Amino acid sequence: AQALVPLSGTRRACSAGMSRNLWQVVGGADKGGILVREGAEVSSGQCRDRLSTGALVEELERVADRIRYKRIYGSGPDEGWVALRIMAKDLLARPEGLWEVVGGGDKGGILAREGIETASPACPERLPKGALVQQLQLSDLRLHFSRLTGSGPSSGWVSIRLNDGKPLMSKLEFEPSATLEATQAGSPSGTSAPSDAAAPGTGSSEGGLRPKKQDCYAGMPLEINMYSEEKQFSYEGYPSWVAKAAAVAKLFREGKPFLPTLEERPSRIEQAKRLAPFKKMTPPQLEKMSAQNLPGCFFGLTFPKTAEEMMSEEFGAEWLTKAFHAAGTLPKDNRVIKLLRAQPLPVKGFDAAGGAAMKMFLTVEYLKPDPELHTELFCKYPYLYKDFPVERREVSLYYDGDGPEVDVQMRLTHLFPFRTAKFYFGEVCRETANFILISETIPYSRRGKVENGKVVEKIDYEPYQILPVCGKYQDWLLPDPAEYYCCLFRALGRLAAWDKQGRYDDYFEPAPVFNEEQYLAFTLPQRQKKNSKLRQLEQQGAAKICDVAIKFMTKEVNNLMPAEMLDIKNLQRIKDELVEMTPYFTDMSDFYQRSNSDYVAAMHANLQADNAFFWCDEKGDMDCGVFDWCGFNRTPFIGNFMGCLSGADADVLDAHEEGLMKIFCDEYKRYGGPQLDWRDVLLRYHLRWGAFVADSVQWIERDIFRECPKDEWGDIKSIFDEKFIGRWNVRCRGTTIINAFRFWPRRNFRKIFDDWKAGPGRPFLVEYK
Repeated sequence: AQALVPLSGTRRACSAGMSRNLWQVVGGADKGGILVREGAEVSSGQCRDRLSTGALVEELERVADRIRYKRIYGSGPDEGWVALRIMAKDLLARPEGLWEVVGGGDKGGILAREGIETASPACPERLPKGALVQQLQLSDLRLHFSRLTGSGPSSGWVSIRLNDGKPLMSKLEFEPSATLEATQAGSPSGTSAPSDAAAPGTGSSEGGLRPKKQDCYAGMPLEINMYSEEKQFSYEGYPSWVAKAAAVAKLFREGKPFLPTLEERPSRIEQAKRLAPFKKMTPPQLEKMSAQNLPGCFFGLTFPKTAEEMMSEEFGAEWLTKAFHAAGTLPKDNRVIKLLRAQPLPVKGFDAAGGAAMKMFLTVEYLKPDPELHTELFCKYPYLYKDFPVERREVSLYYDGDGPEVDVQMRLTHLFPFRTAKFYFGEVCRETANFILISETIPYSRRGKVENGKVVEKIDYEPYQILPVCGKYQDWLLPDPAEYYCCLFRALGRLAAWDKQGRYDDYFEPAPVFNEEQYLAFTLPQRQKKNSKLRQLEQQGAAKICDVAIKFMTKEVNNLMPAEMLDIKNLQRIKDELVEMTPYFTDMSDFYQRSNSDYVAAMHANLQADNAFFWCDEKGDMDCGVFDWCGFNRTPFIGNFMGCLSGADADVLDAHEEGLMKIFCDEYKRYGGPQLDWRDVLLRYHLRWGAFVADSVQWIERDIFRECPKDEWGDIKSIFDEKFIGRWNVRCRGTTIINAFRFWPRRNFRKIFDDWKAGPGRPFLVEYK
């Protein structure tokens, strides 16, 4: 068993009672914690409550990849059985920054103060011997802590030792653990032992084999030429990415495979520490903590929260130099000598720069100019709570999106099969829920003049010139939306295929391989029958939310809908079909989608045109790069198609739906993924539509009416009205709902559902009793 090990040169921190096998819950942040069972078997009963993310537990017993624990800190069952990991993601990890109080036994504990200075006010209570605390900041001999166990102040500052060298605190370090390797070593044929890591809906082994881990940086060099004989076109003088993009485009035109290429491992991969677990807070805690500047978990640096702070003496050029050196993106013999601009981007209106965070442009000057160092940079950072309390609560309290986004940008994007924005620096502080992400600025070209929702000024763009930016749900700005969606679906296929090649195994671990038969054999015994009363309640809830949608269509956005969509009979038919399908939404959109590992791969969560940048090459062929990695995960990727196409006009989707599925399958195969039948891909996509429409109409009262009250809709005559297009949730949520209800009648979703239910979907249906 792994035991607590003290830091070299310090006294053993753990008493006999504390020499234990400790773990911290790092998974389940989006589900309120991780699943706990009463026994070691996955067929044993589930505990009513989940074990909270961030909880500290002691391992009492281990069977394969499951442990029996005793809870020390956090919420959830006091004892139970949990899985150590879900396929590629750790559910439990060794704690970091954990300290034990070892001094003050003769005084009732050690003195804690409110500030870092030893002259600052003392806390009313002492921190008792044996208490465990989490490190927030370490400055010389002073430790800023958050108490996990024991009594005393919940947070404060303490000294880690006295002037005479006597220790007051001892940092706990752990021997490396090998949860997955140990489990596989004891399993026949290298298969994973059954566990909740293999439960449906969690991205699991499903009884399948887990391939050997690949070298993520290995591959063949890409043949790059600096001149196109065919077009008499030289790539000299262009940015370095252009010649590579031309080589990749040549392979595409020739129909040749493009497998992972040889890449150099950035130094930041080794220098950056692991992303700390997501920390849940109450709104008052978030308001208080987010106003502070505390060090991040990757490089241990404090970082600015606003453009004003970025330009201040505390940060500025000197801080950027320190940050870029820490991340290895700036050579040690170079530095930032001037910060010329820190310009916030608009958060509201027609040109709002996204809806999940603040953004700003930075302009810098280097001591040694270098064509590989961008002077125009892009910075993403969270909303200030005092200015945007609702928005900040939505992105910082309820799910962990910011931390993984920075982590993926730092650790993975250089391994992707397309161009991304170059990473310069990223940091995340879990104690404050603040983050910062700095990358290159994408040099979008100027957009032509827009009148009544159309670009009326024609501008000719040069080869490899980045085309004008298109905002979210503003497809009408695109000259040919279908061409852009074709680009996006090629990118999705490429991204998923390189996951199948093991490109992201360092981040996710190798993906298991399984088919429908293995999936059903493993998961069906764990599925529980549902009470028929629950089905009735689900259908009643669906009927109510559909009534809200019908009223929204006929009373609020009636000026924006075609006449046929205002026919109450058509809307009632859509309602009846959705209500009928509702009890099987999980079966169609989740359980069935996970049934074959060929349909599970790493995927961008929301690849719309605003999360990509486009160019045309010397032959006029379009390609794209991709950014914004919030929500990037290994998942049943058909669901991600919905995020990509939710802004597509119904006419565009109607004409190009099959073609997009074929494009994805072609690139998925050409880049090294399995061969898929586009008809099956299309079926799985159609099966997602019911849940997609039902989910979207829930936004009406939650988001749309909050930004645009009912009494204002009578004045909105067009989607180009400022009240519609200039309000983020009104535009994004409203466009999705309008497009969805316009597209639904163009497919016989009821027949698609009935045929699937009676045929291939029959084994995947939940049984009601």
